[in-house]
Amino acid sequence: MKFSLFTVFDNYSELVPRSAGQFFDEVLEQTMQAEQLGFDGVWYAEHHFSEYGVSPSPPVLLAAAAKMTDRIRLGVAVSVLPLRDPVQVAEDYAVVDVLSGGRLNMGLGSGYLTHEFHGFKVPMGDKALRFNDALDVLLKAWRGETFSHEGPYFQYPEIRLNVVPVQRPHPELWVASLRQEGVKHIARMGHRIMGIAYVNSNSREELAEVIRTYKEHFRSHGHGDPEQLELPVAFHVHVAPSLAEAEANAKEAINLYLRTRKYGKNIQYEDLRAREQAIFGSPDEVVEQIQRYRAIGVNHFMALMNFGALEHRKVMQSLELFAKHVIPALR
Repeated sequence: MKFSLFTVFDNYSELVPRSAGQFFDEVLEQTMQAEQLGFDGVWYAEHHFSEYGVSPSPPVLLAAAAKMTDRIRLGVAVSVLPLRDPVQVAEDYAVVDVLSGGRLNMGLGSGYLTHEFHGFKVPMGDKALRFNDALDVLLKAWRGETFSHEGPYFQYPEIRLNVVPVQRPHPELWVASLRQEGVKHIARMGHRIMGIAYVNSNSREELAEVIRTYKEHFRSHGHGDPEQLELPVAFHVHVAPSLAEAEANAKEAINLYLRTRKYGKNIQYEDLRAREQAIFGSPDEVVEQIQRYRAIGVNHFMALMNFGALEHRKVMQSLELFAKHVIPALR
């Protein structure tokens, strides 16, 4: 099982006197700590125009992380393809892969926040078709060959990137979806899935069914053995000496986070606990909860530890407990 640290970058300037610069410094310190403690990777989200996430340019942050680390995989979760020029996306992330020596993990998504589409003047109803067109451009560009493209949304004359990824034919790639219809489409294309557990499922059983559906369709479309695929799924995590201490540290923070989420406004921490989607507790309790997800096919656990304006000190403490006691029990 692999383990990574996932940061959404929610930041509440009206509630917490923390500038974007200070927050970025904290996240980069958490990234360096994750590498030192043996995590396999980190993932940074992309969001625009609100406190929902102050990470409008993940490749810039990942480039900084690339020069501060040596081993850990560096991922975006996710690059919102319909909002961007796909050639620019290809160039930006090629630079990250080069700077990191081939450590980029590329998560892709079609987006879901109305205000972001409105801000970029992109019709939200077109997002699926724009995503498919942009992905076609991205993969063509990363080949490093001269190409042209005449798609429904993006058109380019003959061009060729002058910087291409180290990883060939392209960086490790995932597409975000944990919905039944979404994973069928991704499986048909032969790509891997990733996502946040609570967004699309209400229980471990629902997530298990989605994973089964994906694997069945991946295999039936001739893409090989799905059991060999790395399937990252994200969960909110806080580890402390006891469940009571974990809740005292982070319950208020996760409720603040959920109040600002499109998919979280009608639920609170207690709801996530009942659904086994908030992984809080002592190291032994956290191990037990993750084991149940490993049993249904989650083989890459994304730990979302920095949420709801949680103090940097508490994030670092949870990170250390997770690395020292949880990872060795499950790897």
